[in-house]
Amino acid sequence: MILVPGDKLQLITSSAATIKSVVSYIDSSDSTGDFSGGGTQKTAIASATTTDILATPAASTLRRMKMGVWLNADASLSCNVTVVLDVSATDYEVHKVSLAPVDTLEYIEGIGFFTLTSTAKLNSTKYVTANSVHATAATFADITGLTWPVIAGNNYTFYCALFAITNATTTGAQFGIGGVAMTQMIAGGRSVLLGSPTASSTNTTGVVTAINTAVMAQTTGAATNQPHEMAGWFRPSASGTFAIRATSEVTVGAGLTVLMGSWARITQTDN
Repeated sequence: MILVPGDKLQLITSSAATIKSVVSYIDSSDSTGDFSGGGTQKTAIASATTTDILATPAASTLRRMKMGVWLNADASLSCNVTVVLDVSATDYEVHKVSLAPVDTLEYIEGIGFFTLTSTAKLNSTKYVTANSVHATAATFADITGLTWPVIAGNNYTFYCALFAITNATTTGAQFGIGGVAMTQMIAGGRSVLLGSPTASSTNTTGVVTAINTAVMAQTTGAATNQPHEMAGWFRPSASGTFAIRATSEVTVGAGLTVLMGSWARITQTDN
């Protein structure tokens, strides 16, 4: 990366996480290209702000970043970090990434930017190992086995295929997501109330943008196995446990039973 005279590199941080910045550089004459010096600029950041991480070089000098390291040294806070080139007080975004605690963004000349994570990206499929009963009306609860730990500020997608029965044809099955607060989310899905091989099926569809809200809000059900599917995207505002959730439409008998073999997959879609 070449910084012409008068330019500098900055880092924009989105939270009060402790970010350690180390940038190594070399200087050369802008007229001859001869080496004229170099060094390392070290900066500690602990607020949501814009910070100079590689200073403007002297007149008639080209400054080239050889290596940059930005470590999120915070114990609990995630942080979005954006490397920008400041040209006469106008910022140009170079690279942006979300760093969980202990994650590191690195730059090596000739290779570019890459992120080292303390844990692998979440990419997990789970299934229900024993029937999960939901007998209380309008009270969303985790479907047993379909929960995952998630990190604040990261982006995730999910898909689930659920099979369920209700205790009566007048009891509907309802499904949603929850477990953690969300900065943003969208979830959509479809429930099918199957008819006989010669009769029509009834579809219930929906899309929501809030946790613990029925994506598919059926008002009828069946004591035979019925399929339901749901998919979406979310960004949690706090680290915690994400869950596929369910509730019975009414409080009666066993209400809703999500059957063994129902499954879901969750994938982290960024660093």
